[in-house]
Amino acid sequence: MKFIITESKAEQIILKYLDVYIEPDYSWGPDLHKFYRQEVKNAGVYDFVINDRRAYSYWDGNNNDKLLEVMPWVYEQLDSLFGSMWEDIFIEWFEKNSGLKVKRFEKYDADWVPKRI
Repeated sequence: MKFIITESKAEQIILKYLDVYIEPDYSWGPDLHKFYRQEVKNAGVYDFVINDRRAYSYWDGNNNDKLLEVMPWVYEQLDSLFGSMWEDIFIEWFEKNSGLKVKRFEKYDADWVPKRI
């Protein structure tokens, strides 16, 4: 049996999945935007965790990186479910909920680490 899903319906499904399974442990939203900006300003990076496990990190050092780095376990989970369709949706979802602007988006690479402040 084939199912035809419109693009808007697929986006809704991905957003719902992100809200249920990929939201960080300590929640987020407009009330925490200032907190995240301050943490990134102070440390150059902020790690978002799910079940006390790093899921994605936001980097913004001297080079104005604004890098959203997704850990392999999250990246591969989303890729296996949604192909590459989830990536742009994830970035918008992240920006909306964290208040942090993303310039670059990457899967975590253990051999590369952005320069800290």
